[in-house]
Amino acid sequence: MEVKKMSSQVEIEADDNMLASIGRIWWLLLFGGIISLVVGIVIISWPTPTVIVVAVLFAIYLIISGLFEIVRSFASGLTGGTRALLLITGVLSVILGIFAIRSAADNAVDLLGIFVGIAFLFRGFAGLFMGFDSKEGRGWNIFFGIIMLVGGVVILVQPALALTTLAWVVGIWLVLIGIYEIIASFVVRSRTKDLVA
Repeated sequence: MEVKKMSSQVEIEADDNMLASIGRIWWLLLFGGIISLVVGIVIISWPTPTVIVVAVLFAIYLIISGLFEIVRSFASGLTGGTRALLLITGVLSVILGIFAIRSAADNAVDLLGIFVGIAFLFRGFAGLFMGFDSKEGRGWNIFFGIIMLVGGVVILVQPALALTTLAWVVGIWLVLIGIYEIIASFVVRSRTKDLVA
């Protein structure tokens, strides 16, 4: 009984120390919440420019992830089919990313959506083949592949709508996160004051 009492006292002291250390910088949580809230409102207020920015950021992601896929294709222990698929998807991702960035300058959201949809399809097929080819993480690779394929088809059917919806979802998410962080910052501050008192 005495050991349990000491153990819970140590846990309470550890929790109090953690709360006190977080409480000293409660204003950072508040600042992050305000930034999230403002960015979310901006995204919701101007979804079309946001779609272009999101599309360009995603194109940059395609380029970077494509380069990683190319490098990964030279890893040891891969079968010839997996190696070729990683190389092909990597090269295509880089190409699609470059074209997407170039078309964003001309405000071609539909073209960006098509490129993003095609990239999702290639990533989906790569995930499926890797799932069928490997024993480790088979289920997750297949699941990831199916999700990417479904996402690719949805984006290809309605590219502009899919990108605009993505902007709205991100905007709403940021507003909710911002509100939560603002409230949490004052709760942390209040509890820290109670702890000190």
